[in-house]
Amino acid sequence: MAGAPHEPLGFAEVTKALRGERGTGDARAGPPAQRASGPQQLPMAPPWCIGREREWTELTTILVDGDAAGGPPLAVVEGIAGVGKTTLALRWAHRHAAYFTDGQLYADLRGFDPHAAPARPETILRGFLLALRTDPNVFPPDLDTAAALYRSSVASRRMLIFLDNAWDADQVLPLLPGADSCAVVVTARRHLPALRLRGATSLRLAPLSPAGARQLLSRQLSEDLLEADFPATAAVIRRCGGLPLALALVASRIADNPSFPMSILADELREESTMLDAFNAGDDASDVRAVLSWSVASLGEATARTFRLLGLTPLAEFSTVTIACLLDRPLVEVEKHLRSLETANLVQRYQPHRFRVHDLVRAYATELLHTQETARYREEALHRVVDFHAAAARAADLLLYPHRIAPSPPRPPSGTERALPKDEQAALNWFDEEHQTLLTVQRTAMDALWHEAAWHMSHGLDTYQYRRGYSQENVATSQIGLAAAEATGSPRLRASALRQLGRAHTRAGELPQAEAALLEALAVETRAGSATGQAHAHHDLQRVYSLLGRHRSALDHATSALELYRLEGNPVGEAHSLNAQGRQHAQLRNFAAAETCCRTALELHTENDNPSGRVATLESLGYIALQTRRPREAATLYSDALALADEFRNHFARAELNENLATALEELGEHEAASRALHTAYELYAAQNRRHDADRVRARLAPDRDGT
Repeated sequence: MAGAPHEPLGFAEVTKALRGERGTGDARAGPPAQRASGPQQLPMAPPWCIGREREWTELTTILVDGDAAGGPPLAVVEGIAGVGKTTLALRWAHRHAAYFTDGQLYADLRGFDPHAAPARPETILRGFLLALRTDPNVFPPDLDTAAALYRSSVASRRMLIFLDNAWDADQVLPLLPGADSCAVVVTARRHLPALRLRGATSLRLAPLSPAGARQLLSRQLSEDLLEADFPATAAVIRRCGGLPLALALVASRIADNPSFPMSILADELREESTMLDAFNAGDDASDVRAVLSWSVASLGEATARTFRLLGLTPLAEFSTVTIACLLDRPLVEVEKHLRSLETANLVQRYQPHRFRVHDLVRAYATELLHTQETARYREEALHRVVDFHAAAARAADLLLYPHRIAPSPPRPPSGTERALPKDEQAALNWFDEEHQTLLTVQRTAMDALWHEAAWHMSHGLDTYQYRRGYSQENVATSQIGLAAAEATGSPRLRASALRQLGRAHTRAGELPQAEAALLEALAVETRAGSATGQAHAHHDLQRVYSLLGRHRSALDHATSALELYRLEGNPVGEAHSLNAQGRQHAQLRNFAAAETCCRTALELHTENDNPSGRVATLESLGYIALQTRRPREAATLYSDALALADEFRNHFARAELNENLATALEELGEHEAASRALHTAYELYAAQNRRHDADRVRARLAPDRDGT
């Protein structure tokens, strides 16, 4: 074996010695001045590496600064196809080549090569031993002996071993040196946990941020071209999803036709069915579809079907139970397939039972879905997803407000019942996680003409959207709910949907629309002879007329609601209407009657375990106390209501309660506490897009800002 032997040094000692020669401890400042000897096998360095500063620093820490214990420093750069694993590792290796004074060994392990099987470790070892000038006549015939000879050959050298595009850990393990004088970097599309057991540190590359993606484009295209049509440029960047390969491909296309407006490419990428055609430069290595296909080809049959069904997920973020509905398989089995997809970096797990999939990966899954699964199978799978979300929304809504009555939703698919929320806290968490999914699933149900399911989702979202202050979303889903109800031909569903839409318009401050919807609901309920429905409509109308300042009309509707609720034996409805009566009496300056009504309402809400009713009634009692010059009592009542609203995360009520509490505190002379409450109210109103309310509070805060 050729090459001058020398006493091996630990890697940390080598690093310190090299840094001593240049007098700095900054690994990013540049390599030592001396050139490496021995094999120089690194391929040509990529021209740039954008947006990977953190990962670059981590590689330096692992491979140069680290003090490996009992083995070589080992970094595994992993991630989805086209995310730039080799670009990062190769550019880093070139930048730091001179740290490895005995050279670099490089091998493409062909883990995902459409034209060849993954490279055998024996073949790679033979190439490495040749590069190390080992006599070919002494090459061992078996893998273990060859690996031992290789380890002996590099044991006294300071080298970088670059193993690119690994298939699995079994392919990599024989290629690892035994001593810590060498460093190893591995790139792989899949997780390689067996390497972690041997001390490897994994760096998982995520797609670039929008800023990083634009910076990458700016290295290949002029600023004038990028700025000429900024919305189109932003749309192209968004469609690339931060994937460097996709960005490089669109940059190449734009550079080939610089006179074409960016909007032409943006329009092409907007079409879901042909989007991937735009990411193809004519060969397998520069075709996003082909590159992804190599990863999918490595999956087992059941996992490959799971991958295809990602094309039916409502959003790029989804839960395990969504995939279980699509597959119609048990959750335990589905979790196994999702772990396989996670290992292949085709999905990313960001919570224990929630995943993300890149938009281009999802587009490829959709293509496979439409070519390999029948239309009937796709429809049945999607119907199961819709049914689950309709059932789950209803179950979660009942946990938030158990007193609501509605027809039963579709049954959830068998085996998914245990994924339904079990208590109020779980219901709120579920809605927080699934809100955007529910909005998309509701539109999907309408497009598929599954009207009853769409109505159920609208009904199930109402309480949650109210509590969160999502007023505009509440109006939108309620409008869809009304359209769905009308399509079913059911007067009962239509009346319920009209009332819900009226409440949503009321919360959004759209009072004429609210009045129209609720008067129509009252007419439908009257024709149907539904006393409870009429009571609900009267109660909702009193709120509208109160906000319009028509307090005698509001009191009349509250009284009608009270009579009907009592007739139907509905104590919760009775409590709500008593509170409404009390509020209108207070507006009409009849404070004794107001307090009597509200105190009775509070007792009924407490007896029937209705915390949302207690919040509303405590707020009314606070208003009465404030109007009758009892600010301390008002502040206590508002604070009690706020504590309940905080507990149940009722952000809509919290905004109003903080504003009212501030008024009570101002009257008490507690201006600092009042200012804090006003600031909280303003932030809540602004976050809920309640502009009129936010402007009113901002005007009250103006003196604070002026220092007066």
